[in-house]
Amino acid sequence: MNVALLISAFAFLMAESGGSGSRFQITDDEFGGLHLKVLRNSATGESASVIYDMGGRIESLELLATPRSSSLRPILWTHDRNATAARENESWRGQFLLPYASRVSRATYEFYNSTYHLPMNEPERENALHGLLFNKTLTVLDQTADNRRAQLKLGYNFTGKDEGYPFLLDLTIDYILEHNVLLNRSQFSVQLTFENQMPNAPLPLSVGWHPYFLSTVYKTRVTLDECTHWNHVIWANNSNIDSSLIPTGLTNVWTNFTGEENKSIGGTTTNPTYFDDEFIPIEDERTCALYRSRIYDPTAVGGGTIVLWQNSAFRFVHVYTGGRSRWGIDAVAVEPQSGMTNCFNNHDGLVILSGGQRWTGMFGIYIE
Repeated sequence: MNVALLISAFAFLMAESGGSGSRFQITDDEFGGLHLKVLRNSATGESASVIYDMGGRIESLELLATPRSSSLRPILWTHDRNATAARENESWRGQFLLPYASRVSRATYEFYNSTYHLPMNEPERENALHGLLFNKTLTVLDQTADNRRAQLKLGYNFTGKDEGYPFLLDLTIDYILEHNVLLNRSQFSVQLTFENQMPNAPLPLSVGWHPYFLSTVYKTRVTLDECTHWNHVIWANNSNIDSSLIPTGLTNVWTNFTGEENKSIGGTTTNPTYFDDEFIPIEDERTCALYRSRIYDPTAVGGGTIVLWQNSAFRFVHVYTGGRSRWGIDAVAVEPQSGMTNCFNNHDGLVILSGGQRWTGMFGIYIE
């Protein structure tokens, strides 16, 4: 028998099964007592890191600047391995927002004739903000890596003991770094699955993710998916600054964020145009199976466009440009959300899971 062929075949089988020669790998990391899983493509250096004892937060993501490039492009604003900043996370960067995304007015909601009071962690606006998962430790349920992808599965169980959310809800999050053959480039994607563990009672749910995409804010062009026209959600006082940031129920047609060169964020280097605004597509999933938001920075190395896609379970998009004025960071937050802000009260996009029912949503990122 040809020994060289035997060794080659063994190496191939090891790589395909996730052996030490696999192209994709998952490794452990730590800084300042925080624990991470790192999904990595060893052939390209591309990686995604997840802090699993801080709500499964996506801490960092680096992809090739272009499919034919050898240089990596940092996609997300990170905490630069500063554990104190990562624990405080004032900006909510990389955080999953659940079991309620964005704001709940006056930290109070009614559900099937009962009134619930959530932690009021935005007292200046009298809101509950961004959910309850942010400081929870998730369990590593599974991890696999081979020549095609690295996949990490984390889990968490809401036990009904959280203030204002006395429901039994199981969560699993799948993180996937892979080479997408159809796109001919790497892609990072996330799937969230929820299951109501109460056999006879319903529960309310909304989900979001809060990334900050590194980009020269005032030059950035954000493009909402062209498969549909978009409505702009109108806040109280019709203001994204002097407001509770709670929807009034009114919307208007949005004609910006079309990707045209003269429709960049605008403003100046130090004072870009301020957005803290929410948008909803006019067409539904029968027309748009996926919604793709594009973030183009003409100053970025390689000139590639970051694409954030979300399936129809995430129908809302929130855009925030205040990172430059508040923290001095050039980054634009483009956030997928399953429901409108305050949907625990206005019910626009609120997910209600009956006993034993499941809900799944997906989003992902690549560079084109």
